Amino acid sequence: MKRRSFVQSTVAAGLLASPIAQALTDGQKLDKTPSDFEGPFYPEGPRNESNDLILGAPRSKVLHFRGRVVDVRGQPKSGALVDIWHTDPLGRYKHTKDDSPGDRWDDFRYWGEALVDDEGGFEFRTYVPGAYNPRPAHIHFKIWENRRLLLTSQAYFVELGGTQGKSRSPRYSDLQTVSLKDTGDDELQSYLQVVI
Repeated sequence: MKRRSFVQSTVAAGLLASPIAQALTDGQKLDKTPSDFEGPFYPEGPRNESNDLILGAPRSKVLHFRGRVVDVRGQPKSGALVDIWHTDPLGRYKHTKDDSPGDRWDDFRYWGEALVDDEGGFEFRTYVPGAYNPRPAHIHFKIWENRRLLLTSQAYFVELGGTQGKSRSPRYSDLQTVSLKDTGDDELQSYLQVVI
């Protein structure tokens, strides 16, 4: 399924509604999502222009990595681009400098993008990334607007140990940490609110 139709179908089904409904009074602002390390391996070559990182039948539990991109006043950053990359479930990046043993998965894209919709929503269909020493499981992401980089950060998982002190901004690591919810049928979902 193409990226645009995949996102549109999830929006139409009401799946991208924010579970974090925040009513801001005049002058109130949300805390910005902290920046975090780009490395160790930002992908090489052209980015996959898809929010579906799985090709063919899934090899592992599918993760619907959903979220919303807003400004500090809670207004959606529609039209922004979310760029994610992460390891496969065995903790291996698809990068020439990653010398982890084993074959990379030809049916996993490792890297993709999603456009932010009018409500600020985005979604990816991927796998839960594997941890590797000394890093806990995490998803790297960048937020772009009109080809200008707004944020580089990471998302960590509560059930997999959170940031384990590995965030660049440990004091604000709760803003980068999401829960994994098992929805049955070998599928999980998580939700990340990104504040720019």
